[in-house]
Amino acid sequence: DIVDYYRDLIRLGEKSAAMKEPGVPALPAFNNIFAARINGVYKKNKLRVLEAHTWPGVICQPYVFGKGKVDWSGADDLRGKLDALLRERRGGGLNVTRIARVYDGACIYLLKPDRLRYWLRSIALRDADETLADLAEQGF
Repeated sequence: DIVDYYRDLIRLGEKSAAMKEPGVPALPAFNNIFAARINGVYKKNKLRVLEAHTWPGVICQPYVFGKGKVDWSGADDLRGKLDALLRERRGGGLNVTRIARVYDGACIYLLKPDRLRYWLRSIALRDADETLADLAEQGF
């Protein structure tokens, strides 16, 4: 990732491939690394990758420990709320971009902007480490 993307991201910023390319094609590699890292700790009740849901500008990637699935009915009604949650414009040209991890029972949802930068393999390692810390703190 450093050679392929970060060098240009630092140099070119918003004009870099990591900020211009969509993240959906990177999801399989991201998910393999994220799930493998989590399953290295939770070996008995493994984390499964579920099908992602996308809105313009946002990807929601769900995971579940054990069996389960996500009911996406009514999901399009969330679009405006998610966009407001993940992107905030402040005065002076400052934009704040957030990512969200939502824990709901045995499910974990990663909500992030749809740009490649947020779905790189190196980010999967960071997200997995932060998720493991959250799960440990919750006593899971």
